[in-house]
Amino acid sequence: MSDEKKPAFISSIIDEFVNTGKIKADRKFTKTLILSILAGAFIAFGAYSSLLVRLGLPAGLGRFIAGIVFSSGLIMITMTGAELFTGNILMTFSLFEKKIKIFQMLKNWLFVWFGNFAGALLAVFLIIYSTKQPADYLNLAYTTALNKVSLSPLNCFISGILCNWLVCMAVYMAQYAKDAASKILGIVFPITVFIIAGYEHSVANMFFIPSGMAAQFLLENTPETFITAGAFLHNIIPVTLGNIAGAILFVSAPLFLAHKK
Repeated sequence: MSDEKKPAFISSIIDEFVNTGKIKADRKFTKTLILSILAGAFIAFGAYSSLLVRLGLPAGLGRFIAGIVFSSGLIMITMTGAELFTGNILMTFSLFEKKIKIFQMLKNWLFVWFGNFAGALLAVFLIIYSTKQPADYLNLAYTTALNKVSLSPLNCFISGILCNWLVCMAVYMAQYAKDAASKILGIVFPITVFIIAGYEHSVANMFFIPSGMAAQFLLENTPETFITAGAFLHNIIPVTLGNIAGAILFVSAPLFLAHKK
């Protein structure tokens, strides 16, 4: 593609996001709920597998492979049209273009956030009881969750910004690509960067932290620090707000201003 054609093509990609946001805003509640539960479960499968592949590997290599494996969650979401809260923040394109009302957007975000949470919790339950989890996995699940709830609210917020900047770029790159293989590659690299960096993703944490909470009851040795529901909220609220800020400040707003305004 020639350089002079790129701005027009990018503008057309943003138009696709505008149209998708309108579809999401108008979708019936039952369909939104089903698709958001699926998305939460898909991210949970990616998160679970990303922990498993790290076992026994050096830290750097483990994180790299974990990032590739974790990407499978967003790939499944992209290929099925499931509703992911962090990606739906790009509905702000539709808001900027005045195709939807802010109430419609916020209602969608609320329904999808809780639907993702339900899907992630369902996956936690099914995974924990699907087989006897090895001790090294339970330890890793617990320590991963403990590290997340030990972050300060400011750390969570800023890490959430950086995370969803990358996640929404993965969503954008998947939309930019026009065939399945290119979409997958467009997703894998930004997601792998976010996993390597250890940034905070609200929907992934809906699996990581409850999974660690479940693991603490299955460990042979009772942990000194118990992860509570309050600790989960201590992480998930600022991470969610950071995810929202990251998507708007560094993806939808600058791309809209540069290519559509």
